[in-house]
Amino acid sequence: MSNSSVPGSYAVDGGRFGVGANRYALFVVVFVGKALDAISTVTVLSLRENVYESMWLTRTLMAEFGMVTGVLITVVLAVGGVVLLAESGELVARLAPDAWAPDDYPAAFRVVTYCSAGLWYAFLGVHNFMFLF
Repeated sequence: MSNSSVPGSYAVDGGRFGVGANRYALFVVVFVGKALDAISTVTVLSLRENVYESMWLTRTLMAEFGMVTGVLITVVLAVGGVVLLAESGELVARLAPDAWAPDDYPAAFRVVTYCSAGLWYAFLGVHNFMFLF
């Protein structure tokens, strides 16, 4: 039995994870989300005195390098970490036996990881801006 409405390949020809072939677009998704988080952090901390940065690493980097530079370093570290995690799907697919990782696993894992992280960072950015109201 076959369901012809479901694409045979998720990673190419407009399949469910067709965007996975374009790493640049996925990088932009996570970068824009983290940039929104960073901008909201700097804005809220500049305008409100009754809030504080809850992340230890960001707080430490801001104390050491200044608010804007510390947040920029955090952006680089966070986006770099997401890139490493997302691209690790290729390594898993190569190391795991063929039966354990489907052919389209790396592309699907890449898309889900980049988009999830981008969405999470954007949510945090919006959440931070809510402290202004």
